Amino acid sequence: QIAELAQKYPDPYWRELVNGSQDRIDIIDDEHPLELLPYTLTDQMAITGIALSPDGTMLASFGSTGCVNIWDTDTFECLTTLRDAAEPNIDEFFVGQFTPNSEYLVVGGKLKDRKRWSEADEDNHIMPCPLKIFNVVTGEVVARLDGHSEEILCVKSVVYKEENYLVTTSQDGYIRRWHMDSDWVVLKESREITDGITCMSFTVSFIPNTGNRYFIAATDDHVTLMDLERCMIVQKFDPIYSSYCDSAEQPLPEPTGPYAYFVTRGVELLDAENNTVSSRPNTCTLHRLVYPTEPDGKFELQEIRRYHHEEYLSNSWLIRIASNGRYLLAPTLNGQVFVFHLATGQVTGILRDHE
Repeated sequence: QIAELAQKYPDPYWRELVNGSQDRIDIIDDEHPLELLPYTLTDQMAITGIALSPDGTMLASFGSTGCVNIWDTDTFECLTTLRDAAEPNIDEFFVGQFTPNSEYLVVGGKLKDRKRWSEADEDNHIMPCPLKIFNVVTGEVVARLDGHSEEILCVKSVVYKEENYLVTTSQDGYIRRWHMDSDWVVLKESREITDGITCMSFTVSFIPNTGNRYFIAATDDHVTLMDLERCMIVQKFDPIYSSYCDSAEQPLPEPTGPYAYFVTRGVELLDAENNTVSSRPNTCTLHRLVYPTEPDGKFELQEIRRYHHEEYLSNSWLIRIASNGRYLLAPTLNGQVFVFHLATGQVTGILRDHE
């Protein structure tokens, strides 16, 4: 059944990456450095996330003032700014996802009570945090999906058995599946995937060659394998980091064998010098997920390589990694981005353009 699903619903990501872009970056080194483009995408707010439209023509940036800016990726001019003008409380947007036809943008983050202060948070009191679906052209909020009690940290869209789904993670520890109608606006059903133990759910990444049925989630200090159809946990793996594993991404093109590759990054406990620094270095980790060969067999998560540099300081949560299949880009807490060669682990560049 999974083989049939994989043939019918292949993962389009790497096909689009390779075939859809004539300017894919294949070499990054001293002779081929990354260069800053002469464009400035600025805002008064802290920019907390970005999302590219499926056709690559628009870039959405999210931030702490409750605005979403849509940029033209040819000219990098701001096409429009989305904001929920009817929201009486305080929006902060962290993440988003364009729908497949780019007509709508699904946005999530934090909603804070404008009239109530939290002494514990030293901020406005957090409220249940909804997903908001904007019409990209009109700027109208066409749907609001309620379900998470705390910040939404990731949103992914996926088609499974010709049905549309959104998958979200949250600081409330829950992963939620939203079954959407064909227009990606009307909600059919919403269900939680929970075990009653997980405290934090960070990111999800769908496993290739499974027809979008299974995905890996970064949860607490480890990764968890989940079943989209049955809304249940399939398997938990051993801890990878001593504090949080807050990002798990598929870095390599679809494999030809019964396995897939993922890169994780995480945060280490402060256990040295009066609990002010960590005795463990910050790393990113390349894993191979080996599929079972028998009907009731287990998946196996193998560690292939750790990526590290003495100047790579990234011991802060909610820092996301990215890859083009050849290189891993790993941001730091002081504004740098390390470029690691996936195959060798070598640092081939350090971007120092953020303050």
